[in-house]
Amino acid sequence: MKKLLLAIGLSIFALPAYAQVVEFSVADANGDGAVSVEEAAVALPNTSPETLAAADADQDGSLSQEEYQALASQ
Repeated sequence: MKKLLLAIGLSIFALPAYAQVVEFSVADANGDGAVSVEEAAVALPNTSPETLAAADADQDGSLSQEEYQALASQ
């Protein structure tokens, strides 16, 4: 019984690691083909502004699908 409770307790702590990533098409709320920093902050709320800015490889102020997927997979 103690082993079962321990296993359940440890699995609860692992749940955040399995959080689902918001798909690019959903994150791109306005449908313009890019995810703005504001849209990314909503789709990936635990991501710091500095990390969002660093993910914008071409520094155009938004994330392409490739940039977004690279960020979301981190």
